[in-house]
Amino acid sequence: MIVLKIIGWVLLGLLALIVLALCVRVRIRLEYSDENTSVLLKWLFLKFPLYPGKEKKEKPEKEKKKKEPEKKEEKKEEPAEEKEKGENFLVTLYNAEGVGGLIEILKKVLGYTKRYFSNLLHSLVVDELYLDVRCTRSDAASTAIYYGEVCAVLFPLLGSLASQCRMKKYDVNVYPDFIARFSAVSLVTSLHLTPIYFIGVTIAYGCKMLFGVLIKVLLKISGAKKSKKSNRNVIENTKEKSEIK
Repeated sequence: MIVLKIIGWVLLGLLALIVLALCVRVRIRLEYSDENTSVLLKWLFLKFPLYPGKEKKEKPEKEKKKKEPEKKEEKKEEPAEEKEKGENFLVTLYNAEGVGGLIEILKKVLGYTKRYFSNLLHSLVVDELYLDVRCTRSDAASTAIYYGEVCAVLFPLLGSLASQCRMKKYDVNVYPDFIARFSAVSLVTSLHLTPIYFIGVTIAYGCKMLFGVLIKVLLKISGAKKSKKSNRNVIENTKEKSEIK
């Protein structure tokens, strides 16, 4: 009994440590420019360079040479009986539900997906965002038009992002340059997310998708297959009776 109690306390302690570790924020830092791009992920005391990755050291030529694998005699496969191919999943679903049913299922899936990413964005915190965009074209008129097009796309996008997630520090500078030859973009951003919230939201919406869509679809497909089999059996029985007569 004492040993079981010790094991239980150890397991509870490990579970508490895992939960505490998952409550620590995961930080991502992105730096982009025409000359360099880097993405760094930080969690606890660990750092993971996502881009660019670590350079692989080239092995010497001696290590690269390996023994050629022995050629194995190819065994001739005996001709097997042809297997009946099952119907496609989408075809079976279409036969069971029709066009209207497929559209309803697609609406449910898109609704769950939209709410899932919306909840994730609400939990995302942008610690800093610094964006610098230089707009340049061949002549002054083209530069002014291009500058207006960039502003028309960029600022509504940033506005929707700011409404979905929390932004602490940000500075966006978009300007036309009538002297430079090329346009340029410079971005520095740092954001964080709590892993336990991400896991909880993923499990919750995964269960909703499973019980709200997937299980219902599978039940309907199995019912359609059973009815199809019963119809085939009835047709075969009627054929046999007509042949006997």
